[in-house]
Amino acid sequence: MNGIQRLIPIVVAFFMCVVLPEQASAQAYCALRDPVREVYQLFPQGDRYRTLTATVGPEHRENLSQQLPFTIHFNEFGRHSLYEVFQSGRTAGIIHVRSERGRWGLVEICWALDLNMKVLGFQFQRCRDPQASKLMEGPFPQKLKGMGFDQLKQELSLVESGGEVPADQRALAITILKSGLKTIALTEDVWRDELSEMRARPFAESVFGSEVVSESSELQPIPVPEVGFKLEFKGEWAVRNKSGDSIGTLILTSIDLAGLKGDLWWAIDSERRLKRIDCQGGWPDERSMTAFKQLESRRISDFSDCATAAELAAEAVLEQQESP
Repeated sequence: MNGIQRLIPIVVAFFMCVVLPEQASAQAYCALRDPVREVYQLFPQGDRYRTLTATVGPEHRENLSQQLPFTIHFNEFGRHSLYEVFQSGRTAGIIHVRSERGRWGLVEICWALDLNMKVLGFQFQRCRDPQASKLMEGPFPQKLKGMGFDQLKQELSLVESGGEVPADQRALAITILKSGLKTIALTEDVWRDELSEMRARPFAESVFGSEVVSESSELQPIPVPEVGFKLEFKGEWAVRNKSGDSIGTLILTSIDLAGLKGDLWWAIDSERRLKRIDCQGGWPDERSMTAFKQLESRRISDFSDCATAAELAAEAVLEQQESP
């Protein structure tokens, strides 16, 4: 018994020296180590940035698991930082850092994305893989530029099946692609409200002109049960010209129906007409785009007998805008 008691301090010391550091090293470092340098490496034309910090919890991990085409083994919880980069007062893009397990230890990747969650570029913040320089000097980084979530999924499938990159670089390429998918999914989920605010201004300017101001009404999410499919109001913005006169409204909805699942932006002019309808990130197909785009310029009085899901959604949006 005394021998066992003498061993206890040794076991505890071993646990403290070996196990705890291993756990600590497994915690994702999801922030820039040198923001001033790294922000402007990824956005050379940027002139300032701000940091948005949030906590990733179990609810986000569950959403992540439902979207990703692979099992999550790594700890995704904890504090994460998102960097909004500005150029001449407008959002140029965002940066999100992800940490992944690699064959040679943790790999920290800085992702630069546009507001449609398309890849602008990426760079390593930490990577000991001896194949890293070869991979980055090849065509792989350039190929990922412009890819969104679905395109990265397709690329991951190609690389995993043995194509696209040399065999000795394949493991690192797979790590990068999985990191990109997690980055996009987490950014959309964790910073959804902040992204909506970032996206409202360029959408308003594209519809109403460059000299406009959009002001959020802080609309709480409102489901619309009577339309027969999932439709939810996510945000509303009053659009004013530089003189302060109201010239329109922006409404953001989420929608889930056959062939279309995502966020729709609705621009309504001062005469209560639908001026523009856009799908965040682009329309999934020609059919969906045509169904909604043909409703532009209509008023609520034009929807007395709705025959399509698009018309039902448009009527609900215009009724929301008409309500006080």
